[in-house]
Amino acid sequence: MGIAAATIADLWAHAAELSARAATEGDPAPARRALVTLAIAGTGGDRPGYEAAAHDVLRAIARIGLDPLPLFDAASALSDDVTAREVLVTLPRRATAEIRSELMGRLDRG
Repeated sequence: MGIAAATIADLWAHAAELSARAATEGDPAPARRALVTLAIAGTGGDRPGYEAAAHDVLRAIARIGLDPLPLFDAASALSDDVTAREVLVTLPRRATAEIRSELMGRLDRG
């Protein structure tokens, strides 16, 4: 028995609120909690949606200046969802350079 779709949607929404708060406040704790929330929620069969949600957390972590790899690796260990684990392990390795470039562009513009 898995987590109900409505619960997964609620957890994803909660993770989005946490990652937005982390980015706005520059606080790593909500970003960590967002990752744990996503890991527990799993994909619910929606890999692209899950990846987008995890990408938002990754952006927040990058804005704070933390290394995302150990955080995402640790969160992946909490998930029973194989696809969620795969996303959490591979996403920061694929997207970190892109996000750093995006952030540097913002710094260059002032």
